[in-house]
Amino acid sequence: MLSPRSSPRAQLNSAYDPRLRDFTEIIPVRLRGPQPAPACPQPYTVNRSISTTARAQDMQKMTSSRHHNEFPTLLSEFPVRPARGQGPGFRSHAKAHEAIVQNEFWYGDEPPTLGEQFTVRETTKRKDILVSILVRAVKRAGKAGHEEIAHAYHRVRRKLKLCHPRSRCGSLACPQCARAFQKAKVAAQQVLITQLQKTKPRKTLVMANVVALHLKVRPDQLHELDIRKRNRWLKDILRRAGLNRVMIGSADLSWEDGYYQLHWHIAMWTANAKKLTQRLKPLFPGVNAYDRPVVVSETCDLGFLAYKDKGIKLPDLLRRNRRHLADLLLVLDRTEPLDLMVIAKLRLSAQVGGLRLRPIAS
Repeated sequence: MLSPRSSPRAQLNSAYDPRLRDFTEIIPVRLRGPQPAPACPQPYTVNRSISTTARAQDMQKMTSSRHHNEFPTLLSEFPVRPARGQGPGFRSHAKAHEAIVQNEFWYGDEPPTLGEQFTVRETTKRKDILVSILVRAVKRAGKAGHEEIAHAYHRVRRKLKLCHPRSRCGSLACPQCARAFQKAKVAAQQVLITQLQKTKPRKTLVMANVVALHLKVRPDQLHELDIRKRNRWLKDILRRAGLNRVMIGSADLSWEDGYYQLHWHIAMWTANAKKLTQRLKPLFPGVNAYDRPVVVSETCDLGFLAYKDKGIKLPDLLRRNRRHLADLLLVLDRTEPLDLMVIAKLRLSAQVGGLRLRPIAS
């Protein structure tokens, strides 16, 4: 055990929250069950291809790592650095939402890390770019006489502009807050998977990448997109197909050839990855011969969680789709960050300074 008195940083955290008396050290655990191939590909890099085949190759890379059987140590309770949240009043996950926006720990560069492109510095730069994009969108809408949409752009711009330490906006449109929620979700899932893996020694943790090709959204249809409703649709079809097991998934929006494509990344355990793929294919049919709307990849470690919970590829959107980015930010702003998650047989709740996922007793 590490006493809070042993470091100035621990003393600072315990001063903010007297309940944090100590930190629990968790030793890295090796996953049991069938082992993946010893040679893992190079770390994941962004692939700009728009085909489902290219996305499948990206996923295969993401679920592999050079250190394929170990994952980071975690704290059972997260350091609390109070902040005064200014987030929207979402009806779902209210306590869990506040636990994140009120804890500055998730806004820093401490583990879990998301990669070199997603540090505090890089995220701040992207937020400034989004603010400038929204400023131009306000001017365009005003000149066109669209006062209502101009007001909506201005509201999101102001929210991002005023988001700063100790006063967080909690909006999914804000790169800093979206990153904080992503980190908190990753940390909670690392703890959960570490615990559940001990009860599933003969099963393999896989990530299923599924694409509903009929759920394409044109830029002028973004105002109709309800991610929470689409997530319910996904859970319903999986339940009807008999896939009644622990699942930890997340919705994702990618920019394809002139439209946004909604798809999901779902982590689950299985004894037979090929059989699971065959069960999923009828639920997500392809359109063309080269489409691969279902890809199930065995995981080498837990490094895939950060990719799974990203929501959007903001660096890619800034390169290829700035024109429609302001409208996408309006969609993200009205979406609760935790509603991106698709969980089955699990309960999400707030704990001291972070999130907690617990299995629901059958």
